[in-house]
Amino acid sequence: CADEKCRTHREFSRYEISPEEREQRRKVALAVRVQKELRLQILQAVREKLPATMAREDFEMVALNYFRRLDHDNHHRLFQVYGWEEEKTKTSWGGTSVDYEQLAEAHIHGMTEADLNHFMVTCALVPDLLCRGYSSAEALSWEANLTRTSARYKIDAFKITAAVSAELSRKRKSGTGRKETKPRKRRSK
Repeated sequence: CADEKCRTHREFSRYEISPEEREQRRKVALAVRVQKELRLQILQAVREKLPATMAREDFEMVALNYFRRLDHDNHHRLFQVYGWEEEKTKTSWGGTSVDYEQLAEAHIHGMTEADLNHFMVTCALVPDLLCRGYSSAEALSWEANLTRTSARYKIDAFKITAAVSAELSRKRKSGTGRKETKPRKRRSK
């Protein structure tokens, strides 16, 4: 029925909330507005109290927050760069996994301010370590943070490229660059 005033079909085709449900929704909407305004005012109050130089706790919070925003693969790469051990722990579903956030937090708390500075820059650079499988021969972009930072610190990327290419070519020719594969053991059923 297309008639909006039809009492027979309107009751079945249109959903009308009860006065109690309308009041409940109004209360929830008010609570949400209160929380938004409360959080905004707390943030403004904190901003007014922030010192000119960052406190140690704030610096650690920023470093850990930046780390959290990296994806799982970049967590793994960052642990490789720093040589941190990726300890697996039991999960609630019965398997094991690496809790990168908890492990990184322990390392961050033990860092000096200089180490925290380096950590923050490394977090910004580690996504550029990704070589996509479908275009792995693609050169690092000139717009990449890693390229720009190496140029800013006057690092000769062409010299490093030539050295890496020569080293890997030498290993390939001598046969030492390949990983030895061990035969897999079959599981008995």
